[in-house]
Amino acid sequence: MFLLVLGSLSACSGSDPGKPAALHTASSAANATTTGNADSANRRGAADSSGSGNPLPAGHPSAAPLSELAAKVKPVRFSVFVNYDWYTAPDWEGRPHTRWITDHLKVTLRPVPSGGAAAQKLNAMIVSDQLPDVLVMDRGKEVERLQKAGKLVALDPYLEQYPEFARMIGENTLNMLRSEDGRLYQIPNWYINGSGGSGNAGFLVEKKIYSALGSPKLETWDDLEGYLKQVQKKYPDVVPIDFGETRDSVDIQMIGMLYSGAAENRTPVFTAPGSGQIFGVPAGTRLTSVYRDPAFRETLLLASRLVRQGLTSPDLLTGTRDQVLEKLKSGRIAVFGAYDAVVEGIGREANNLLSAKDPLGGYELIWPVHREGVDPGKVYPSGYNTLGWNVNVITTSAEDPEAIFSYMNWATSPEGQRILFFGPEGLFYDTVEDEIPIPNGAYIGRDLKRYDELKLGEFNWYGNTSYIDAAKARREKLLPAGARDWTTLGQANITFKTSMNITEFSNLDPAPASEEGLILQRLRDQYAQAVPRMIFAASDEELLELLQEADKEATDIGYDRLLAWKTEVWQSNLKKIKDDSPEN
Repeated sequence: MFLLVLGSLSACSGSDPGKPAALHTASSAANATTTGNADSANRRGAADSSGSGNPLPAGHPSAAPLSELAAKVKPVRFSVFVNYDWYTAPDWEGRPHTRWITDHLKVTLRPVPSGGAAAQKLNAMIVSDQLPDVLVMDRGKEVERLQKAGKLVALDPYLEQYPEFARMIGENTLNMLRSEDGRLYQIPNWYINGSGGSGNAGFLVEKKIYSALGSPKLETWDDLEGYLKQVQKKYPDVVPIDFGETRDSVDIQMIGMLYSGAAENRTPVFTAPGSGQIFGVPAGTRLTSVYRDPAFRETLLLASRLVRQGLTSPDLLTGTRDQVLEKLKSGRIAVFGAYDAVVEGIGREANNLLSAKDPLGGYELIWPVHREGVDPGKVYPSGYNTLGWNVNVITTSAEDPEAIFSYMNWATSPEGQRILFFGPEGLFYDTVEDEIPIPNGAYIGRDLKRYDELKLGEFNWYGNTSYIDAAKARREKLLPAGARDWTTLGQANITFKTSMNITEFSNLDPAPASEEGLILQRLRDQYAQAVPRMIFAASDEELLELLQEADKEATDIGYDRLLAWKTEVWQSNLKKIKDDSPEN
């Protein structure tokens, strides 16, 4: 049965004459000019009025004195480069939370754009010895390459002065992040210090189209294919199914999302040789070739069939994130699958925009589709790692690395996360109880589109998953049904439940210059050519021939050797996790 877990979340503006004004206040703060850095002696509890011309009144919540932890932050201005092609660096100025940070902590970030070519940009900065102060990147080979070249700052000297850092993240996690020399260089982003999981991958269905077609059952691949043909027939201008953008040149989201439902206990990171991915399928105590996995074969057959029947977008492998978002925002995608389908800049933005225009419009999250016979409780389009998604590293270019660390130490704390994710106190909450921001009338009556435009959560590269997920869940319980957050509901009802713990597969990227690293690069190049050819094969027979050829070529390149290396690291991780468990 189609699982309708999210109610219509249309905006509630107009129910209280004071609410739109409250959101306008937030927008005004977001658009004010950001003040520059100042000496720590010039800090004061009230916000600096030089940017807005209107100092906050003494009784305003944001005029309260800094907390003890915030007072430890040293004034600093630093540059940040996010090492992903798909990421478009926004301006630091113009958002209520960044303004609060600059005004109160005297910290300013300067984003360095990638221009859509992150790897080339990073290499150019390395060669010219002009690295930014901070890099946000995947764990693994690139971090270790920079560390061995002496380009990163070890964080160990700061841990004693900032003991809350290890308490928040957890000693076990920090130990897993240490480099071969035993030192810590990495600050994790969206790490988990606790027992809960997380994930944002899912399938969205455009509500008006689905309703008009009779709201059919959407559980299995057969259900999905039948529904897409109905869409194609009745809505020729709509893309029946589309997927998120290709990442890291080889991580095709169409393949990853479908693969998660091809067999039990499968997740996208098994499939591709991208950075931080596994590119191997667990079988007992070994990792085995993805090309020999029946689930991968069935995934390719379905993907190719969808292409041949014209049921997906012709630019599914080349479309950018912005292009995908524009199609979603126009309602021109009937079914959408992506690793981050429910997050602010994709699914939620499109849903909120469409539902604001028409309460019957927008997108619903459904339980992940799967092959007939697959247990739906063992379908995992998301994977979470207690070490987090990626990491921050401070480079030796930084003039004051301790000041940068002091800010990150605060930013990953509950207080820092609250400001970065929920905004400063006095906008959408006026009180904090047990570290939870209590939603006020401005939040309950928020205009969803305008709220999203504030981009709360941007620049949160220090995500504390355990705090944010718990805070969101507890906050939602305080809200009336119509004011609850679409993303939070989707996560609680589906995406967190369909996420696999993949911590044991950490650090499976070999050093680029090692023999295994060279093999992996050749396998990446091969995969980038072979898999698209399979997807666009003219027939099932041609696809299977191409798959057999790819398997043989990968073996000749040295895939078995790479898998043996990855297996050894995997088994070492399992031992380390077991040794670090409280039971031992």
